[in-house]
Amino acid sequence: MPTILLQVPQQRSSSCHRSGRHAITILVFFLAVSISVQAQTTGQVSIVGTTQIRHGGSAQYSATLGGAPTPVAWFVNGFPGGNSTTGLITTSGVYSPSSTIWAGHSVTITVKTLSQPVSSAAITVKVLNPLPVLSSGVITQNAPSNNYYLVLQGSGFVSTSQLESGGINIATLVISSTQLQGTMSIAPGTPAIKVGVLTPYAGQKAPVSLTLPVPTATDVPTLTISPSSIPFGNTTINTPATQTVTLASTGTAPVVINSAALSGTGFTISGATFPVTLNPGLAITLDVQFDPIITGAATGTLSIQSTSSTNGMAVISLSGAGIPHQVALSWDPPGIFAVPIASYNTYRLTAGGSAYQLLNSSVGTQTTYLDKTVQSGVTYDYIVTSVDSTGVESVPSNTVAATIP
Repeated sequence: MPTILLQVPQQRSSSCHRSGRHAITILVFFLAVSISVQAQTTGQVSIVGTTQIRHGGSAQYSATLGGAPTPVAWFVNGFPGGNSTTGLITTSGVYSPSSTIWAGHSVTITVKTLSQPVSSAAITVKVLNPLPVLSSGVITQNAPSNNYYLVLQGSGFVSTSQLESGGINIATLVISSTQLQGTMSIAPGTPAIKVGVLTPYAGQKAPVSLTLPVPTATDVPTLTISPSSIPFGNTTINTPATQTVTLASTGTAPVVINSAALSGTGFTISGATFPVTLNPGLAITLDVQFDPIITGAATGTLSIQSTSSTNGMAVISLSGAGIPHQVALSWDPPGIFAVPIASYNTYRLTAGGSAYQLLNSSVGTQTTYLDKTVQSGVTYDYIVTSVDSTGVESVPSNTVAATIP
């Protein structure tokens, strides 16, 4: 550090003071201070993602600030995270549209930075219908005429999906997202036709199509169902009984089974899913189950709707009766004794009880007993004793347990 030397002249004084000059040294320190000023980085957040999304799908959106990822919050039509009406967007930017949004309409996805200063950006996303996909189809003749019945199977069908052939619309019935039906006229001698599907607001440039053979007058779809009725008889409650129904294509043209509807308490079906197309010679099975929960008679029906040339709506009758649980006991008679056996006593102990209860005292040598007074969910223990002709009762038999379903 620099040193400054000052010469200060001495004042004149009285004779008692010495004369002369004094040199006074003053040190002056200079402190060097460095101040750094850094400018705050600012920029515009941006969104990367598709501008179209289909019902039933989802899309990933990302946000960057100055080209780098940054913590953000997502909004759909102004709602943080979206809602059941607008669709939902996750904190990581995955958006799934709501099924209530009309196809062709749009939503606005907005992103805002969490750091200061806040920066935001938005993107408009159009919601489209699913693209229809065709997997199979069949044409059957309604009667000896030019009128034909058409069934197409696939996925992505909506209420506004339209069948067409050669640019001409076909009267269309939307059965489900996987099946379309229609009726049309086909000129005699036409070997095959190309059938397509157009769905509004799906972004299709052309119909998705299949070429299907046209059956001749001798090609007849026929569905044979066996058995035509199912009697289950007496069935213990809470103990399911199952029988099988066979659906066979026995005609000369494919038959379409559109649905199987069941009615009646205690009856269920499983095995096949509908609609299904059966080519000639093929068959499927359905398992029909009867599981009564109360005692008494029960009836029901199984209705099969198909394109069969005969009995297009077949009805199979179902019947059964729920009966209470029973425990059947049997035992071996004791060995040879001097005094013959006159009867047997049957005893029962209910789980949690402390004493056996006499259920029956049989007269004679019958070695079986049927307990009809049991309840579901309870466990019972049973023993049997023999009584000779003098009235002497034997020691108890071994114990057997029965748990009622």
